[in-house]
Order: sequence, then C-alpha cells, then structure tokens
Amino acid sequence: METESLIIPEARFEAKSVAPCDPVPKALRVPELLAAILIWLPRVDLTRVARVCRFWSTFALDIIWEEIPELHHLIGTYSPLVKLGVMGGFGVWRFRDISGGGRWDVFWAYAQRVRTVEACEAVYIGKNIDHLKHQLQASSCGPSLLPNLRSLSMWFLRYSPHIVEALPIIPARLRTLRVTIDYNVNSSNLQRLFKHLTAAVPLDQLADVDFGRGGRIDSDASLSICRATFLQQNRSTLAHLDLSIFPLTSEDLEHIGSFPGVTELALEQRGTSIQLSKFFEVIGSSFPSLRSIRVVLDDEIEDDVAISVIEGLAPCRELQSIYLASPRWKALTEENVRELGRRWPGMEEFSLDQAKYHPDQVATPLGILPDFAQVWSRTLRKIAMTFDTAAPLSGFKFDKLETLGVGWSLLHKPDMDDVAEFLKAVSTRPLYIWGGKGDRWALVKDRVNAALAA
Repeated sequence: METESLIIPEARFEAKSVAPCDPVPKALRVPELLAAILIWLPRVDLTRVARVCRFWSTFALDIIWEEIPELHHLIGTYSPLVKLGVMGGFGVWRFRDISGGGRWDVFWAYAQRVRTVEACEAVYIGKNIDHLKHQLQASSCGPSLLPNLRSLSMWFLRYSPHIVEALPIIPARLRTLRVTIDYNVNSSNLQRLFKHLTAAVPLDQLADVDFGRGGRIDSDASLSICRATFLQQNRSTLAHLDLSIFPLTSEDLEHIGSFPGVTELALEQRGTSIQLSKFFEVIGSSFPSLRSIRVVLDDEIEDDVAISVIEGLAPCRELQSIYLASPRWKALTEENVRELGRRWPGMEEFSLDQAKYHPDQVATPLGILPDFAQVWSRTLRKIAMTFDTAAPLSGFKFDKLETLGVGWSLLHKPDMDDVAEFLKAVSTRPLYIWGGKGDRWALVKDRVNAALAA
C-alpha cells in the first residue's frame, strides 16, 4: 500500500471544513459526484488525486484506507516498521525507533477511515503493542484503535496472546468476522479467543461469522460452552454462519442453539450414517430461515448415503442452494427428485459431491436431468453429482441451467455422441461443464456450446 509522505499531512482535513481549490471544475466540487468518480480509480491514481488539493484529498484518502490488505500497513503510519524475521510462517515486526514518539495524529486520521481489514496475521513485539495502547488511552479517542471497522479477516495463531487480544482493534459494532485457524491451534487457544470476543469487546452485532478455513478443532465441553455463548450473544443479528472447522454431531448442534435469522450455513458433520437424519432434523429446527446450506459429511462413512436423510430440512422452506459432500451417494430416483421439488420449489443450485470415485458405486443416471427440469426448469442454474452416462437419455429443457458438475462420471467414447445430443436438448444456453475423468467431457462441452451458440 502506498502511504507517501506528501499525502500524510492531508489526512487531517475534513471535507466540510475545506473549500475546493479554484482550478477544480464546478462539477467536481460536488461531494457526491466526486466520490462516485473516485471509487473507480486504482489505488496508485488515488494517491495522486490526494495531492491535487485538500478537498480532493479527503475523498481519495477515504477510499484508499477504507479497505487495507494487512494491519501492518496501518500500524506503519504511526512509526516505520522493521521486519525481524518469521515465526510460524508469519512476519514478526517492531517499530524502527519510537524513542521520540510516533505520529499519532496521522495514524488516527487513517485509522478512523478503515472499514475492512483483509488480513490480520502478523506478530508484533510486545513493547510496541504496549506503546500503541498507551497512546490510545492518552488520546481519549475511544476504546478501539479501529472505531469504524466493520469487517475483519484474521489468521488465528497458536501464539499467546493474539494481536486482536493484545490490541483493542475490534470495535463492538463489527459486522463480519472471518477466522482462519492455524493447524497448531488447540481447544484452549480458541476458548481464550471466544471469551475475549464475548466479554472483553464484547461483540453482539455480528451478521457474518466464518470459522471455515484452517485446521480442524475437536470440540470438548469447555470449547462448546464458549462457542455457544459467543454465537448466542449475536443470535438476533447473525445471517451467515460457517463453522466448518468444528466437526459437529447432532448433540453439538443442539448445544449451539437456534438462530432464526441465519440464511446461509456451512457445517462439517461428525458421526455415522445412522445419525444423519437426526443431524439434519436439528438443522431444520434450529435454522428455519435457511436459503443456502453446505454440509460435508464424516469421511469415515462407508455406506451409500440416501438423499432421504435430509428430510429434516423440510422446515427450511426457502432453501435455494444445497451442497452436500459425502464419501458415497446412493443413486437418485425420479421419486426422490419429485419430493425435492415439492419441498423446495425455488431451488437454484443442487450439488451432491464426493471426494473419490468408487467403481462399485451405482451412480445416478444422467437421464434423470429431465426429471430435475420438470420440477426446477425455471429456477435451477447449477446441478452437480456423479452420473451414469450409459443410462437411457431423453430431453426436457431447463430455462436457466448454466453449470453442470459431473463429479467422477465416466464417459465412454461410444456414449459421447448421445450425451452431447442429450445436453443440447436439455439446455437453452451455453453450459459450463466441470469434473469427469479424462478429456471427453471437455470435448462434449465444446460440441454442445458450439451448437447452442449457432
């Protein structure tokens, strides 16, 4: 990020107290029009715009600092940072020299503009953290270094304490929190984080909580309590929830509680195939407003999983996107498809994924697509699963189908012509076809799209 010294003094001026300079055309003296133009400029051009005059500088700096890629770009405006090395794959930083203090006014002018931090993963020397905390307390600027921050993405490391615990970075009005977990983090580390977010900040207005990336964390009783307390504190505002790093049983889900406002949910299930129906029943009763669900089933499941296990999702009447991943799936039937269409008539995306190809598995016939078209022809944009392409094929058109995922579907050379003709018959627009073994599916895609474009 560019933070040229020529721009820094300009950061302290506000638009309402600064008159536009005379050479500026009248149209570009209108704040709303100027802001609408500047948002289209790349960052390097915005830094030049900020030098034109104080009026323009305010708007340019607002855009430059609204979203920052890493926290150290901001901290470095207080005093230049020196990278000491790497710890666990992440940089370790300290101030070069703060014996004479830093540029608090400059730092604070930028800090107030920050709305999004895309990464918060560096490690800072303790005395530097203490110095910034002292400056915040002495300035009477409030409890948070980033008072207007609304979205934070962070990598949670095993080192104690994490930067968000050591520095008052997170404001109580944060709306989006995305956490990637280091593979060496354990349950006690996460308990500490949840307690900090629940009590020290505290967060109670989150709309988007994402614990979907990084190492998997087994949930013991203490972690389950801390996690549930943190989530329930945001029950009235949560809309998007991803807990994929925590493999959960149906009992774990019951302990988390209900969230009537959540519309998007991502989970990883733990347990046997016998427990799946109960798992989805708990989801259906706890998250009745779901529009999108993504669930990865336990990779130890050895049975072919029937789609009937998701009957418990029936209370989620507004479902439009279903993604389910299982080691194995039982082939769908026409009756299954009709039942899915009856429960969720507005389906837009439907995927049954699996990680491996099983030669002994009976796949869903590709010829079932017309059955999907009969129930979702006007809404379905994407469908993905492993198909049996040798089954009988008959056409029925989709109005909106754009993506066909074929998973581990085998396509034998003698079947290519029939499959291509079939897909031409069921689609009204070019298809993005992904998956499949070998390059024959790519050849079919090219033939289908060439015909549809003609």
